[in-house]
Amino acid sequence: MGEDDEAEVVLRGVVDRMEDEVAVVFLEGGRAAFLPRDALPRAASEGSGVELVVRLGPNPWRAAVRNSLDRLQEGE
Repeated sequence: MGEDDEAEVVLRGVVDRMEDEVAVVFLEGGRAAFLPRDALPRAASEGSGVELVVRLGPNPWRAAVRNSLDRLQEGE
């Protein structure tokens, strides 16, 4: 990704309902997000306004994938 790319996006929405361990959040623009219930603050309930912040971060699987590819190329 280039330096000009956004490193963070904020999505705003409203908790529509809680279904077992899943929170259904309606986002601006008419989309819905299905989140683990424990990803929201404990005080969140139906009708709560939320902001979801998505940031770019390190890829925790990158090293494992590279190691697997290296082993495959070496014929292991």
